[in-house]
Amino acid sequence: MTATAVAEAQGFTVANASPKLRTRVWRGRFWWSLLILFALLVAVMMASSPTKDSVLLSLNNSGGDGARATGEILRGRGLDVRQITRLGAARIAEPQDTTLAVALPSQLIDYQLESVLAYPGDIVFVGVSPDVLTAIDPALVPADTPETTLRGAGCDDPDAIAAGRISTGGAEIDATRVDGATVCFRSAPGIGPFVVLKRDGRTITLLSDATLPMNSNLTDYGNAALVFRALGKHPTLVWYLGNPLDTSTLTYSYHNGTGSNPGEHAAEPSADFLPPGTGTALYALAIAVLIAAIWRGRRMGPLVTEALPVVVPSSETTRGRARLYRRARAYGRASASLRAAAAERMGRRLGVPRGGDAASLIRAVARATGREPVAVERLVYGPPPDGEGAMMDLVQELDTLERQVHRP
Repeated sequence: MTATAVAEAQGFTVANASPKLRTRVWRGRFWWSLLILFALLVAVMMASSPTKDSVLLSLNNSGGDGARATGEILRGRGLDVRQITRLGAARIAEPQDTTLAVALPSQLIDYQLESVLAYPGDIVFVGVSPDVLTAIDPALVPADTPETTLRGAGCDDPDAIAAGRISTGGAEIDATRVDGATVCFRSAPGIGPFVVLKRDGRTITLLSDATLPMNSNLTDYGNAALVFRALGKHPTLVWYLGNPLDTSTLTYSYHNGTGSNPGEHAAEPSADFLPPGTGTALYALAIAVLIAAIWRGRRMGPLVTEALPVVVPSSETTRGRARLYRRARAYGRASASLRAAAAERMGRRLGVPRGGDAASLIRAVARATGREPVAVERLVYGPPPDGEGAMMDLVQELDTLERQVHRP
């Protein structure tokens, strides 16, 4: 006799055996084929469609808030333009021939900003924040001009003079207390969106208006001339796009003079905390774990109702449930169950409809027992007890109230 027959002879209900995996796949082959065809179609469309960059100030973003036109025009002028999103990927071999442009430097952490400011070559900051200004020079402070206006150079910087006039407004820099700072396109003495600093034989250019290199504003007045001259002073331009997920520091080699060998005070390149491709590997690992969990996870079958092998008295199940309530200290849930059951029994006794409101039941119980409605409401609909002693008192009071309702 099989195990199934033995179980049926003992009074158990046996669930029907679920079909094998091969049978289920064969039955659903049409849907599987349709799903695979849809996946292939999506894969082909994704592979054939060009990727669109929508990151702010990205040299690959052709939208209005991108800087693709800036990158392409500089490449057309013969510059080697590289965009990076990790400082550790800079690997600048010749700082004296390379301009480092930092777009949206507010994303930099303190130690990253220190590594950038230690760079011995020329630096251009596109967009600045109070922290960046303080790190460059504590005397630099941000200033705001609410309206966009057309301004002339108003300084002796050749790049600003070549630009003539630009349309700018919004974030500006107050360099009135900085010695040797050249401030151009000023809205007030010493305050403007274009500041040039000479530090340790290099040039630090601060462009507070980050909209100037954008595709939508590049062709306005002299914006293009100012941007191209500020970024195109050297044969190589490294454009770092601020990335909140980047934890690396700037990598470069400091050469003494024009020789090919590192100088006496050569700076060792700083390595990234994580190797390239770590993020992609983590995503792939997470997907693999999810697939393995679905594949090897326990599959619950259909619910089966079966007769208990022994008869359990209702008193035992009641005491067992009471012990569970007591162990969990679920006085509120237990009292709610007792009150609901008592209210239902008293309502049937007094003829209160089951769908009636609480006020109808309270009035009927108060008339039958001679108690005040407020006292009845406290017992039947009051707050839950806060301890085991209060719970027992509530049980006794409910029992007394119910006996008064059921007395002849």
